[in-house]
Amino acid sequence: MSSCCFVKYPSCDASRSLPGRLPFAFSLARCYNRAMHVRFATPNDLETCLQLDATFDTRRVWQLDLRESRQQVSAQLRTTPLPRELRLDYPSPNNALLMHWQRGYCILVAEDWLGDGVVGYVDMGPEPDLQTGWLWHLVVQRSHRRQGVGGMLLRAALQWSGDHQLRRLMAPLQTQNDPGIRFLQRHGFAFCGFNDRYFSNGSVALFFGRELR
Repeated sequence: MSSCCFVKYPSCDASRSLPGRLPFAFSLARCYNRAMHVRFATPNDLETCLQLDATFDTRRVWQLDLRESRQQVSAQLRTTPLPRELRLDYPSPNNALLMHWQRGYCILVAEDWLGDGVVGYVDMGPEPDLQTGWLWHLVVQRSHRRQGVGGMLLRAALQWSGDHQLRRLMAPLQTQNDPGIRFLQRHGFAFCGFNDRYFSNGSVALFFGRELR
């Protein structure tokens, strides 16, 4: 039996909140001497996004210990070290990315003006009735990590969320994605729920959220 806690999932009928224009472009001063900017994706960007190397390395996994009784449900989240570092695949959005773009959801790309083109993207959408945004994917090309690109994309996502009167931003992550979890924690996200049959491969999703106002 599948278990979940604390979280309402995003509706496939979320309104078409067309993004408009971003009132900024992040410059090299914020991105470690790379001339980067963030813009809204075009249809031509989507295939490039899916071709980015989204694999990640991890030395830890997160384990969820769940205890249930008639009176209470308790969940404890902890990290467990692995015997060696592993390189794991990221769950690619594939056709979902095009579907999200067609529905008018917010897909932003980070573009390197010095010649590397699109090196990262964020895919998110609103659930207006709950004033909640869902951060489904944030991917940075492996060769451009640890250079501020992920933080730049997340700041843009947070600004878009605020501009669209959202009160919180939620993100589902795999329990194996320790780098992604720690990235969100550094940016003010906190654990707020789980689903033990969320991803297409049947793996557990941990939900992290951040209040925006």
